[in-house]
Amino acid sequence: MKKLLLLSLFLVTACSAKQSNVTKISDTFLINFLVFSEMKDLNKTNDEIDKKLWIKLYKVPNKADNNCFPESHGVCSYHYYLATSQLDDSPIINAYSLGTYGEIVSTQWQSANTDEEKAIINFQVNKYSQLALQYNKKLKNEKTTYQLVAMPNEIIFDKVKPNN
Repeated sequence: MKKLLLLSLFLVTACSAKQSNVTKISDTFLINFLVFSEMKDLNKTNDEIDKKLWIKLYKVPNKADNNCFPESHGVCSYHYYLATSQLDDSPIINAYSLGTYGEIVSTQWQSANTDEEKAIINFQVNKYSQLALQYNKKLKNEKTTYQLVAMPNEIIFDKVKPNN
């Protein structure tokens, strides 16, 4: 009788166990993004500016570009992605691919001086990653400034023309 009771308890417990919803991801882009990306929360910079949007910047190593590391493998450039969100209960959210650049080395929020949901951020961009410049002294770095204008449903990311 004891054995029958234990067997019944085991069967009831085994049958009521919740099934796992784990599935293996096969999308190579998503896998590389999840494994190799680094995220920078741009809202945590320049505290004195009132932010109207939530903006996160992601960088993923550009594995195809490693020719700046002779006889070695290293990261010469990154592909950048940007995610935006309004700061309310039912936000408009979007994600964008900004393209491949050496490395974004600094960001600076600009005051939008407006009540509309807009962010203006300047980016200082190296032609090569900082690691590549450190490792290969023959590389000639070029710094370029880009300006991001982000709104809930669109962004503009353009090179800033130097002042002459």
